[in-house]
Amino acid sequence: MTTSTQQDPFILDAIAADVHGDAQRLRALGPLVEAVLSDSGLKVLVCPDRDVAERILGDRETFRKNPEHWTDLRDGLVPQGGIMEFATMPGMLNADGAEHRKLRGLVSDAFTARRVENLRPRVEEIVQSLLGDVAAAATTNGFLELRRRFAFELPMQILTHLFGLDPDSGEVLARNYTAIHASTTAEASLAGKAGVLAVIAALIEEKRRHPADDLTSALIAATDGQDAALDDELLVATLMLFLFAGQATTADLIVNCLKALADHPGELAHVRAGVLSVEDVVKEVLRWNGPIQTIMFRYPVRDVVVPGTDVLVKKGRAIAIHVAATGRDERAYGADAATFDPSRDTDIKKHLAFGYGVHYCMGAPLALMMTTTAVAQLIERFDLDRTGAPTSRPISSFSPNSDAELWMRLSARTTAPAAA
Repeated sequence: MTTSTQQDPFILDAIAADVHGDAQRLRALGPLVEAVLSDSGLKVLVCPDRDVAERILGDRETFRKNPEHWTDLRDGLVPQGGIMEFATMPGMLNADGAEHRKLRGLVSDAFTARRVENLRPRVEEIVQSLLGDVAAAATTNGFLELRRRFAFELPMQILTHLFGLDPDSGEVLARNYTAIHASTTAEASLAGKAGVLAVIAALIEEKRRHPADDLTSALIAATDGQDAALDDELLVATLMLFLFAGQATTADLIVNCLKALADHPGELAHVRAGVLSVEDVVKEVLRWNGPIQTIMFRYPVRDVVVPGTDVLVKKGRAIAIHVAATGRDERAYGADAATFDPSRDTDIKKHLAFGYGVHYCMGAPLALMMTTTAVAQLIERFDLDRTGAPTSRPISSFSPNSDAELWMRLSARTTAPAAA
């Protein structure tokens, strides 16, 4: 048995220029690695091993999600703001046990499979409209930036529609949401967050007075009169979770899929020939270069030797799952784990891009629907070329393995593909 200490902690870069290089180095250090988060100075354990990560995420009795179990938080060592807001957010995201089951059940009653499937025509309509704008802007020799113009717009428009926001309020929400991530000053970012909160609070008030067929009204109907299971604070937190976890990750996934196909023209040709499906591509991208770098956090409620390791972890230590590392774990996916290969058997349940266990992402079906629709329709209408494209910085500490911009040279296809 070993302890969880090592001589020099790994510096986990919040905006890594080489996420997968970091991931490879982490895997070489073992299944649990002492690390320091570069943006906060927090000392955590990082798990880059796919099978060990599954054991941690799947053991809800030993490894809890509620930050009340976090020793550093109780000791006042955790800075506020940034990504730490997700680690300490109230509501379903960080609840355990009966409280989590209750909250997730209420949200499930509102966010049903039928509600998601009923969004399909709207998703297709938005994609077609966005592609019309893309076609109008595309030139033979020029590059077009597709993240803001296409990948960002689809999930943002769907979420505002799902919430029940009118177009004007949806634009205000999108503008403030963008300010949170794009602002160059802390003051402007905080103002953007305040703007988002104001829109959502006003939406809840409006839907209490005038309910309609939307997620906000359904959440209110599922909770009002049930011992205030979701009071206004939790209603706001739940909608904020849908927005922040659903918008950015879906946009990142669309960007990563388009980039992968542009950089692997042979695989794109296989999709167009019907040898591979767009679903195959999306599943492989989720494993190979998914939108999430890390899952934060789990806290053992007792001193424990983590299953699959000989590492003793003290009660209350924060453990982060490095999803980018687990997705290319050779022990789980073979010697070619670093290779983009949509023909491999990439079971959606095997990778950890949507988490694992009781906290598996509820929005996964909607994210998959949006991404497959967007990618299929774009590659049907356009040839993709990134040759000589401008380079881009990582998008954020939440998802540094995606690009802040996706520059692509697009040309209209003259022959439709045999299959999408």
